[in-house]
Amino acid sequence: RVLATMSGGTVKENLAWCWSKRNHVDEIVSEVWSNVRPGGRLHPAWFFEAKGHLAVELLLFAVILYLITRKSFKPKKEKPLSKAEQEELIEDWVPEPLAPTSYATASDGDEAATGLRSRKNPPVKKQIRYAKTPVVKGKASAPHVQVGSKKVMNLVSTNFLNFANSEKIEDACEKALQRYGCGSCGPRGFYGTIDVHLEFEDRMAKFLGTEEAILYSYDISTPSSAIPAFCKSGDVIVADSGVNYAIQSGLTLSRSTVIYFEHNNLKDLERVLQQVTGEDNKKGKTNLERIQRRFIVVEGIYQNYGDLCPLKGVMALKEKYNFRMILEESLALGVLGKSGRGSVEHHGLEVDQVDITLASLGNSIGSIGGICAGSRRVCDHQRLSGAGYVFSASLPPYLACAAIESLNLLEEKGPELVQALSKKAKVFRDLLGKAFAKSKSLRVHQENDEDVLSPFVHLKLVAKQNSEVEAVEVLQTFVDAALREGVFLSLSKYTFLDRFDGCQSIRMAVNVEHTNADLAKAVGTLKKQAQKLDLL
Repeated sequence: RVLATMSGGTVKENLAWCWSKRNHVDEIVSEVWSNVRPGGRLHPAWFFEAKGHLAVELLLFAVILYLITRKSFKPKKEKPLSKAEQEELIEDWVPEPLAPTSYATASDGDEAATGLRSRKNPPVKKQIRYAKTPVVKGKASAPHVQVGSKKVMNLVSTNFLNFANSEKIEDACEKALQRYGCGSCGPRGFYGTIDVHLEFEDRMAKFLGTEEAILYSYDISTPSSAIPAFCKSGDVIVADSGVNYAIQSGLTLSRSTVIYFEHNNLKDLERVLQQVTGEDNKKGKTNLERIQRRFIVVEGIYQNYGDLCPLKGVMALKEKYNFRMILEESLALGVLGKSGRGSVEHHGLEVDQVDITLASLGNSIGSIGGICAGSRRVCDHQRLSGAGYVFSASLPPYLACAAIESLNLLEEKGPELVQALSKKAKVFRDLLGKAFAKSKSLRVHQENDEDVLSPFVHLKLVAKQNSEVEAVEVLQTFVDAALREGVFLSLSKYTFLDRFDGCQSIRMAVNVEHTNADLAKAVGTLKKQAQKLDLL
């Protein structure tokens, strides 16, 4: 039709002309060019020569005049509510509960028996009500604490190296309070960055052997900020089924495709990796279509099990299938490796083989907060994309000073402390394993010989119960009985949002200041109470 219009004549004549010239493309192109070239009928210059711009300008002037003379829009004011109507609305309003209003009970029947936290039963959303934690007088992280009027052995705190009770660290905190005050008064990107934050990041990066490290003000927000900063919708994450809740939150917030493999099962991990890479070949994706971030997420020492990750095997599969790795080292930092540098040092791997390292400062380091270590690009990206870094107030300066002093102690006495802690962990696990070797109800979780190095121990309830609620009640009775006899224990507690679906357990942590006599006495007490409760 365009050609017909350009060539002149009636539509029928022009269509006939186009049809006659169908085999002469050069003539058609020449005709088109003669109309659109400068001076042609369809060139913009012809429009201006014909004074067509005056019509457009007149139209614009009319629109402007209309807008100027038009009355401004004022929304109608709603009639204010009377006092009686306000009172009625206030009376009818019911606020959202800040805590669960209904809890799971043993009388829930099938619901309680099918696993209240299990993702196999998504309609069940009831939370188990756990007993209140006893109030500790004085330092809650000391090897021995006071609960009520009794001094008891503390197997609850994960203050493995006892840094949280160091006088040197307390002095460093006191000096920092006098110099900087208490809080930082803002996020890192505004006015919350203090020189001690930068010093700690530099020291931690050098300690771990990475290019840079970035400091978060809260350890739980570290995985839930770092993981979504790098993983987006369309990416693939392969994670161990036993990862802790902080990692699970990060996986959920990333909106990536998350595939879980069986806990510490390298064969199942390889099966999943083959499945992911095999789908590309089946769908015939090109190299451009395969551009996708793919991560493996594991923990150095698992919070939900207390066992070590077979990192060498995971690393081999990671490199074979070209995945990236996120390693969570909260329980391994200060515990594994000759100098306490974590799982990478313990397994004899290179630091740059792990793409992103996450860790809490609330365990062996004896402070508060979290760190993410890696390449310079990894850390710089989080300064604008890590939600917990950008929007949260930065770590109080005195806590950063505490972490710096902990690094000083770790660099000075690291090999000695780590060796002493690993020996005591072995002693405790050996005594506990022998004490409950014949028990049909309680069992120490330990899958490999290397797990004896972990000072974080789970005593699992393997005897079948009618419901998880009953399992919690049985273990809580055991914990209360042990506390009366001088051993402070804690249940592993889970929210109904946690996808972990393992056995209920009692978690215990060994402190480097615990003596062998303390550990033997604690195991003897636990064995005695288990016999009384018919759990041995």
